[in-house]
Amino acid sequence: MTKDNTMKNKSQLAKLLATENIEVQENAVQTASFDVVNRILTIPIFKEEQKSKHVYDMLVGHEVSHALYTPSDSWKEMGQRSKEFKSFVNVIEDARIDKLIQKKYPGLTDDYLKGFDKMYKDNFFGTKGKDIMNYALIDKINLYYKSSKRLDFKFTNKEKILVNAVDKCKSFDDVLKLAEEILGYCKKELEKKPELQKVYKSDPKGEKLDDSNTDSNDSEKSTDEKLDEWLEKKSESDESDDEKKKEKTNATGGNGAGEGGNIPTELRALTADNYDTAVKGITDDQAYSRCYAELPKVDLKKLIIPYSKFIRDIMVYDKKHHNTDYDIQQINKAKDRTQKFMKESANIVNYLVKEFEMKKNAKLYARASQDKTGIIDPLKLHSYKYAEDIFKKITTIPNQKNHGMILLLDWSGSMQKHILPTVEQLINLTMFVKKINIPFSVYAFMNNHREDKDQYAQSGFKVGPTTILPDATTKLVQLFSHKQSKVDYMRCATILHRAAMYFGDYYGYRRFRMDPMAEDQSVPSISGDYYLSSTPLNESLIGMDYIIKKFKSDYAVQKMSLVTLTDGASNSMNKHGNGDLYIKMNGKYRMAGSYYHDRKDFTSVMLSYLKKKYDLQTIGFYLVSKYRELQYMLRVPYKKEMLARKMFSKDKFIADYNTAYDVYFYVNSGTKVQNQVFESDSTDKRTLKKMFMSGMKNRINSRVLLQNFIKRIA
Repeated sequence: MTKDNTMKNKSQLAKLLATENIEVQENAVQTASFDVVNRILTIPIFKEEQKSKHVYDMLVGHEVSHALYTPSDSWKEMGQRSKEFKSFVNVIEDARIDKLIQKKYPGLTDDYLKGFDKMYKDNFFGTKGKDIMNYALIDKINLYYKSSKRLDFKFTNKEKILVNAVDKCKSFDDVLKLAEEILGYCKKELEKKPELQKVYKSDPKGEKLDDSNTDSNDSEKSTDEKLDEWLEKKSESDESDDEKKKEKTNATGGNGAGEGGNIPTELRALTADNYDTAVKGITDDQAYSRCYAELPKVDLKKLIIPYSKFIRDIMVYDKKHHNTDYDIQQINKAKDRTQKFMKESANIVNYLVKEFEMKKNAKLYARASQDKTGIIDPLKLHSYKYAEDIFKKITTIPNQKNHGMILLLDWSGSMQKHILPTVEQLINLTMFVKKINIPFSVYAFMNNHREDKDQYAQSGFKVGPTTILPDATTKLVQLFSHKQSKVDYMRCATILHRAAMYFGDYYGYRRFRMDPMAEDQSVPSISGDYYLSSTPLNESLIGMDYIIKKFKSDYAVQKMSLVTLTDGASNSMNKHGNGDLYIKMNGKYRMAGSYYHDRKDFTSVMLSYLKKKYDLQTIGFYLVSKYRELQYMLRVPYKKEMLARKMFSKDKFIADYNTAYDVYFYVNSGTKVQNQVFESDSTDKRTLKKMFMSGMKNRINSRVLLQNFIKRIA
């Protein structure tokens, strides 16, 4: 069983059992424990090679039963009682709560039966090679109930009464009373039976010395020698003469011990002690600790910077910092370049819109069906003698689903080298979706908008002691929306294109000022709040849980597409404590990151979670400048290496269907949107047609982002 499957099974069992708002967590601990306040049950991580599903489920069921039925306050008071009394109480309480949990969940009975068989076979109770009939009543009771009453013990009449009383225990108070009675009975039996004294032989402190599996004379001699050594050391201590005398009397059997034995001062359930030791032995002491966390709640008003604020911030910045005639001139030049680009792109985008509508309608009519209306067609009435079909028919075209799109743009520093062609690809995509009336929203994710003074005070994330800790400075800057006016759309496109030119030219505005002889193609900077930052992709996906829900509700979207556009993995997030990360989603914990690496794992888990929750189509675009950057990610077999290289060079992308995305495109980031119209002096129609078709193909293929998006939604 793999780690993931184990976790899944645990989660399913926990969900079944935790009807009292109890969470079951695995962690690197030796023994199980229950947090009464937070209602969290922690159980050890067991070694994979020694893990049995039935044993595992039985142990979880048993511990959950303790959490449900053993009163925590009463159990704490047990700390003041003797170890022998606690041992007896534990055995009887186990019998009571195991009966209750199996009654509540009958499906666990099979796990209890097969789990015990496995443990008994593996000598969890230390009974191998021993006659279990020679055990004290408390151990017989333990084995009898752990085996679901299948072990054939010959109880005396008195013992039968006590055993039946175990069945009748309804409360923890009943358990305490019965434990006192059975303890008294066992001590009396121990005084009378030398064979019991051999089994339960102990030192004056009640610590068991004989843990061998045989009753040989050598073993007994070894035990006596150990006892003599202990007495010798004890005689050198500063204890009183009375205490020394008492210890010597006990050691020599002066209290009625049988031949070669000693009456223990503390009587313990040996099978219960052995069981606890054996369970600790199958725990994985090499396992990493685990960090269990929940997703933080999201305040969209604080997380999102609306496009209206984005526009206003840039306009205010320009008015304050770019107010010279030269600055205004350069800003206008940048606007002209953007408008020229969009005007040149319009024709090809309109062409793709028509192609898309034709393909969509063709597919709809291909799925169309004809049904009889029940109304006679007068034009066919003359053929009633030889034709059966004289009724009118109606063609039904299946309803198309309302689509919607959300796109996340990576606004990190590493995007600088690809930013201009990427933004131009993005603008073309928004032009297309506006034309086909698909509701959409585009966000740039960043963490450079540092207005947060008190860590999470102004953050879009509401964190707590059990949540993952996202970057508090993360912001989603809304760049485009189908709700924008034409004016605001053009303003955003202009600002975004200008920013891409600025960053893509290695901060050309400042460089030009330093070199007056350089060509005057400089681009004014934008507000520092919107500079390229790092990569809070995972934080953005957390926000998507709220954004997608609202988006689908507001615009009655039936089929959503989430598109990410990035050139690298997400930043790491902080967590409470160390160890493998497990995130609670839909009531289940899912592994979302290993001890050292959690970025990609968390991204994959979030994508899977969002896909399942919202019937979401996920499309990823990963920007690379050279094929060799893909080699370690694609891991293409050597024989297919050249084919992959040619595909990347020719098509400008490679599609990968083996990620958490529905499809992940590795895109050549140097692919520029081509708008040039072909020029030729030739008058030959064939030549002109060939050149026109070739130019059209290149212009279409250059729009990698748009082309692949169309294929996914057509």
